[in-house]
Amino acid sequence: MTIRLILAPLTGGKRDALTLASAFAAAEPLKAHVRALFVRPDPTEALPFFGDEVAPAMANEIVDAAREAADASSASAQASLNAAAAAAEFEAVEQPAPGPSVSFFEMKGHFADCVTRAGQLADLIVFGPLREGDHPGLAEAFEASLLKSGSPILLGSDDEQRTFARIAIGWNASAASAHAVRAALPYLEKAKTVQVIVVQGTGVAETDIESVKSYLLAHGVDAEIVRTELQSRSVGDALLETAVSNKADLLVLGGYGHGRLREWLTGGVTRRILSQATLPLFLVH
Repeated sequence: MTIRLILAPLTGGKRDALTLASAFAAAEPLKAHVRALFVRPDPTEALPFFGDEVAPAMANEIVDAAREAADASSASAQASLNAAAAAAEFEAVEQPAPGPSVSFFEMKGHFADCVTRAGQLADLIVFGPLREGDHPGLAEAFEASLLKSGSPILLGSDDEQRTFARIAIGWNASAASAHAVRAALPYLEKAKTVQVIVVQGTGVAETDIESVKSYLLAHGVDAEIVRTELQSRSVGDALLETAVSNKADLLVLGGYGHGRLREWLTGGVTRRILSQATLPLFLVH
């Protein structure tokens, strides 16, 4: 798999800077294109919140105010993009182009739907760390993109570390884990160290551990196998804590089935992971 086009959804908020920092960090080693997306809401969708008896003059004022707010957010998103592109020394272009470059485009509609649709033709979708009080559509867009776009997701962190020199893989020998390894190969091949973390007692056979090591070796990646005990922790905690203690810059994870993934996304452990984002996560469903 190659990663040539990276989608970065923007909202016009202050946290766009974190999303862009992660997107440019992901693009730089691969000389990829960053395509920044701003979703412009339909201003008429604000009307139902004011009831059925809205006078025409007031309706026009509501629509105009919503349009002005969207204009301001779009301008803010573009300003953040320009600043980040200048800092990363990426060329601004009108359309995606080979090499390290960046473009900006808009879609109109529901934020999560637009991000997911655009993400279907992206090699990677980048979100900044998710926090309480973020743009209301960000968490929804993250989940929808992970479940429906078919593209890998990079969930960034607040950490200033922006390189992926040390990468950890959470391996459970599932099809999703294998898909995650294949999708992350462009980064794994450039990493200085790669560790495959296996949680003991979760049914991962030795042959499956050797298989992933052999697959990585075939791609020039000499990975170290790290075994960690479950103890009283959940599997998610065990993987995250082991990756952090080994100073990984990135944790690669595969998802589970649709129902299991929704439970994983909304469970207490993952709420903590997503809300704290102690290190960037490379996620594949």
